[in-house]
Amino acid sequence: MSQIETIVLELFESYPEATTKDIIERTGLARRTVQKYLSLLVEKGNLQAHGKGRGRYYQRVYTNQESLSHLAVLKNEVLIGKLSYGNGSYSFNYDTNYKGVELLGLLRNDDNSSPYLYPVFENLLPEYERRERFLQELKESADILSRLYNVQGDFKFIPYFELFKYKSTIEARPAWHTVKHKILGENEYPNLMDFQMLISEEILEEQSTKEHSSLSGYQHKIDININFEKGTIQEAKEHALYLLKPLNRTMIDYFEKDENRQKKYYPFLALNEHLFMSFSKNELGLNTPQSGIVWAKGGDFHYVVKRYDRYDNYAYGQYDMAQLLNISSDKKYKTDTLTLMEAFSKKVKDEASRLDMLKFQVYSSLIQHSDFHAKNMGILDAGKERYILAPLYDVISVGLYNGEAHDLGLPLSRTVRKFGKYNLEDYLTIAKTLKIGTIKAKRAIKQTIETFLDRFPKYIKRTIEFEQKHNLKIQDTRIRKKFFSSPMQSMYDRRLIQLKKQGVLHDLGLIEKYGGVLGSELKKL
Repeated sequence: MSQIETIVLELFESYPEATTKDIIERTGLARRTVQKYLSLLVEKGNLQAHGKGRGRYYQRVYTNQESLSHLAVLKNEVLIGKLSYGNGSYSFNYDTNYKGVELLGLLRNDDNSSPYLYPVFENLLPEYERRERFLQELKESADILSRLYNVQGDFKFIPYFELFKYKSTIEARPAWHTVKHKILGENEYPNLMDFQMLISEEILEEQSTKEHSSLSGYQHKIDININFEKGTIQEAKEHALYLLKPLNRTMIDYFEKDENRQKKYYPFLALNEHLFMSFSKNELGLNTPQSGIVWAKGGDFHYVVKRYDRYDNYAYGQYDMAQLLNISSDKKYKTDTLTLMEAFSKKVKDEASRLDMLKFQVYSSLIQHSDFHAKNMGILDAGKERYILAPLYDVISVGLYNGEAHDLGLPLSRTVRKFGKYNLEDYLTIAKTLKIGTIKAKRAIKQTIETFLDRFPKYIKRTIEFEQKHNLKIQDTRIRKKFFSSPMQSMYDRRLIQLKKQGVLHDLGLIEKYGGVLGSELKKL
């Protein structure tokens, strides 16, 4: 069946009956083309005509093999192929005119049929309750794809019958690294954005029956834009450049590794994420988008972060590591660090980016980044399919709340079930998997640890100064009020002791530099 025939027939999936005029308007096809293929499809028995003259309309005649839905899949405005689904099966076929790079997990010459939605697409969907809200009015998960106006990366999914109606805006997209400073923006810590929130409390508190973000993940999100001149924040239906994570006072088991399975509230979670994102951005020099906090009703904060895959009307291609591994989103905690690093090094040839990944691994272990899984790391197309480490997202320290919890959300490897608390040999194993030489690796590891130990106290001081202006009380103890800066200091002290116990300071020649500090911290503990 030709592409035009498929487009005309697919229209009837959304419209039970249609006139010639309707088909022209809804598909964007020329009148002569529509008339030609209507006659052909009636002759084949795929359509049935009713009436005469201007009142003539058409209806679809179905067979058992024709109860599928079809989406045109575009990437950077280029038609890649067609995703077909229905009756519990999925198939993907590349467009005959597409000669570019294959999608992850979908080989050009293979029979790409599956009982499950392909991970390269499934990982784009919101997760859990957020996905269920979409499914209240849709048939199945794949139907959600055409509703994702602000999907991460440069994918677009269009009902197949609208393919000729769709007007591509493809232009000469600037290479990401040439505009990255404009994309990522700047911010200091703390960046309190005292803006007017033009979003209802019903939406902020996740009481709406609809979903308000196209981005994947479990946590409640809202696609937004910010008017810096007017000082306002409002929801963006399309072309969102920012993301809002509203305050959730009843967060339950946000971190996968919690063991007590009890209802738990993580105070100042937005400030937590803003803190560690800002440190990676301003102190470690890792690609990290602008972030900030906005006052929430009744205290605490909402979290705001800039999209790193958008510039003006351009979208940049990116894959998370779950897509790269070809695993579904519910398996994001079922892999391990070395497996991720191996997949990353095969796709990313840029040495500077592999060094950035090593620094991120070290940093994550230092701050006890328990929200550390396959969907919170990724690769970004910086231009002409040259991939780099995607800018950081969702960098949070569970150590501020849980003390000696698992440092990371993933084990080191399938056989070494270490969740952080790495020694130098562990770090070097990660570096080797990333194809980084020992000398360069040691230099990067040492630099990252020194930067953290030297500069994190400055962030504690800034938080204390912020607390003097705003009430960041976590709880009342029998001795005194406990503020957000207190667990920051405790986490820093524990990390210093842990680096000593693991032999990292000694092996990197840092024991003399931090020996005096260690003595004072041991007395406090």
